[in-house]
Order: sequence, then structure tokens, then C-alpha cells
Amino acid sequence: MSDDRSSRLRERRNKTRDRAANTSNEESDEESSKPNETSEADKQSKSEENNEQSVKAEQVGTYMYLPQSQKREIERTYGLLKADYEYEFGEDFEKNRHFFPLLIQHGLDGLEGLDASEVRELLNDL
Repeated sequence: MSDDRSSRLRERRNKTRDRAANTSNEESDEESSKPNETSEADKQSKSEENNEQSVKAEQVGTYMYLPQSQKREIERTYGLLKADYEYEFGEDFEKNRHFFPLLIQHGLDGLEGLDASEVRELLNDL
């Protein structure tokens, strides 16, 4: 099963690289023929691609195995925070760029200073 997932992820990365390479080649051709003609949709698309690539370039991909209940709680919490944040500030609240680092940092802060017996108690509470 993980081989299937790995294959799908690898295929998706390859397609993304191919699209980026094709887009780069097409942009070079277009720039030489139409240097000042760029639509708003193209600008937004390029901006979104750069944001997506920069998250991957800036952060390290990490896989975790969690109990289903925790995964479900993470998804619920993300949905609620995303809706509130985007409504309040009119900005995107991205899962990989914003939510996961926030979740992990506050989890780390909560574990800081615990001794082994306190960790054991917390594990037993799970």
C-alpha cells in the first residue's frame, strides 16, 4: 500500500516538474514575442505556484502516523481556524505553511520541561 502511495507521490512530483519546465519554456517563447502582455490569471497562477514551491523549498516534508481520532481532530481544528482566520483577515491560512508549524510549536511548548513520569502519564491518557 505504501508502495502505491509512494508511486503516486513520485508521479505527481514528476508531473509538477514537467509542468514547471514547460511553463518556463512557454514563458520564454511568449516573452520574446509579447513582452508586455500578461493576464491577471497568469500572474495569480504564477504567484500560487511560487508560493507552493517556496513552502516545499523552505520546509521539510514529514510523515506521521496518528490515531484516527487525532487525525480527525486535527482536520476539524484546521477547518475551524482556517474559516475564522480567513474571515477575520482576508488572507489564506494554509495547512502546510501556517497550521502545521503552529500546531507543532504549541505542542512542543506544552511538552517542554516534562520529566519522564509526566510523559508516561500523558501517554497513558491517550
